[in-house]
Amino acid sequence: MLLQRQGCAMRAVTFPGSRVFAAGSVLSLALSSGLFAQEGPPMTVEDVLALRSLSQVSVSPDGQWVAYVVTERDMEEDRQETDVWVVPATGGPADARQLTFRPGSDDAPVWHPSGEWLAFSSDREGTRQVYGIRPDGGEAWQVTSHETSVGSFRFAPNGRRLGFMASPQSTDTDRELEALRGRPMVWDSVYTDQWSRLHVAELEDDVAGEGVRWSPDGLHVVSFVWSPDSRAVAFGARSSPVLRTTYYGATYVQEGAEAEPRSVTSMPGGENPVAWDDESGLVVSGTGQLLGTFNRQLWRVPFGADGQALDPVSLTAGLDANANLVHIDGSRLIVSAARRTGATVYRIPLADGAAAGPPSDLTDGRHYYSGASASADGSFLAFTAEDGMAPPDIFVTPLDTFRPERLTDVNPQVAGLALGEQRVESWPSHAGGEEIEGVLTLPVGYEEGDRVPMVLVIHGGPSGISSDRFNATRGAYPVQVYAGMGFAVLQPNYRGSSGYGERFRGLNRGDISGRDWVDIDSGVDAMVERGIADPDRLAVSGWSFGGHHTYWGITQTNRFKAASAGAGANDLISMYSQTDIPEFYHTYLGPKPWEDWDLYEERSAYRHVENVTTPLLIQVGERDERVPAEQSIQFFEAVRAIGKAPTTLVLYPDQPHGVRSPRLQRDLMSRNVEWLTRWVLEPEALVP
Repeated sequence: MLLQRQGCAMRAVTFPGSRVFAAGSVLSLALSSGLFAQEGPPMTVEDVLALRSLSQVSVSPDGQWVAYVVTERDMEEDRQETDVWVVPATGGPADARQLTFRPGSDDAPVWHPSGEWLAFSSDREGTRQVYGIRPDGGEAWQVTSHETSVGSFRFAPNGRRLGFMASPQSTDTDRELEALRGRPMVWDSVYTDQWSRLHVAELEDDVAGEGVRWSPDGLHVVSFVWSPDSRAVAFGARSSPVLRTTYYGATYVQEGAEAEPRSVTSMPGGENPVAWDDESGLVVSGTGQLLGTFNRQLWRVPFGADGQALDPVSLTAGLDANANLVHIDGSRLIVSAARRTGATVYRIPLADGAAAGPPSDLTDGRHYYSGASASADGSFLAFTAEDGMAPPDIFVTPLDTFRPERLTDVNPQVAGLALGEQRVESWPSHAGGEEIEGVLTLPVGYEEGDRVPMVLVIHGGPSGISSDRFNATRGAYPVQVYAGMGFAVLQPNYRGSSGYGERFRGLNRGDISGRDWVDIDSGVDAMVERGIADPDRLAVSGWSFGGHHTYWGITQTNRFKAASAGAGANDLISMYSQTDIPEFYHTYLGPKPWEDWDLYEERSAYRHVENVTTPLLIQVGERDERVPAEQSIQFFEAVRAIGKAPTTLVLYPDQPHGVRSPRLQRDLMSRNVEWLTRWVLEPEALVP
């Protein structure tokens, strides 16, 4: 039972399944730091770096425990440390217990079907293997001893088998060639040890025997699930590890190491199995479209009397959002999804293997709810909840009525910091009047009527989303640090963003650097008109497609006093052949460059670079394959040569599309703070 507060008294509420919660051990869904006016210092970059993140929530099958992963930065060693924690489902923050302590990465907790222990992935001995540990503590033991690192893994429902994915060792031929000629990268080809294979090992005394390979040559396995009887697996695979084959994956069923896998679905755009339920059958996730901005749906794969797969049936067609599986049984499907600037959990009734009614919201819409995990019987959920003033923590609720109770307090230090209030604003776009929303973070101590400097922080994607959650930072851009400096921060959800349905997400197809930028610029106008933003102290920033928008924006207007572009594309013709996802431009522009040179030139900021007069900071990872550093170098050299605007380019060594090194993250954020201070807050200091 849960304890609910009624004035000074408390009453007991019983969960389905007669689970009893200890009196006084839980907290209500009051996200405490958001309840009161906060006193204390504003957030600094060092405060952001000290935040711990929470992920991979997993409820034990018996409903007694909730496992999760906590990640924190080790600045001295310059790495991310991840550890597995557990908390009793009847407990509270004081009962949370750290299970793993070794340096490095311990994550991906998966409960054994008995609920007596959980497995996790660890790199503690070099190669990544599966380890086991009991929720009440003790020493971890090694479960797998595979010859190469183990990837994702799942227990068979009967608990006697472990399936896992792993790459093969290099062949003798590959090793001989590498010794003789090195290891050159031949474009769109891969080495033997880059394939992912499916293996199955028998468990004895909670230790896995030798893994037996099930999946055949010629298939790169990306995900799998067990059949309810533990005899077969369904796995998603494609013809090669090369990224471009993602759109052509299929789902296979295999009933043993020597059996031939049979294809049961081959949907346009590829799909992955996510569940195999005794009542509802095999469920896969996919859009059912080759390219585009369509919703990711959950599909049931029916089988005929002869065992052959029939056409998949969508279970989530009535939900206009990307659906993420949480739980399924014969009568209901539980999914999580973004909804405008929020995130929620939905129930979809099922009957005869199909949706039997519209989705209903299981939450109250008051906070941002994500990362949901259900007990085996589906009687209760664990999830993270957060809002603009409080970081995420884990809560539990019965599924019949939303009565959440708090289990963790991962970042208690936040309660001692002064944060900027956050709210959702909307405005009509100057391009056709489309309603656009954005998340606005106000300066610490803001009073209505004050005009303050404002910085845009533009999300990537473009099908990303800015949400009304705890936005201490957005990658390179420390939102709450800016609020402590006196800035308002606007994160606009321009057309093409997720969370607003399939129609809205597709509105910028064929029109990037068009009406989507007008949506953003209209938001700046709205904040000026509402007396919030000072028109003489504006800045713009963004990473990835947000960097694309930043480049584009400063070629279209000189209203901004400073700009910071992270890993943005500026020349779409060259970008098409540099990025690892050229299909992106088939989706968002349509033709290939040589089929319409004029369109690619028209939508490239580089073709308008001579208009740039805004002081520009550029940041990018040296090993970025998504938006290669050449794009940033090209724009920097042009701005510098033209000479109308101060510009700085920072390359982060050995970093991919997102900077991962904690020390370099410090530099990333600090440079943005310094850039805004220099060009927006203290421009008079630059005048001789």
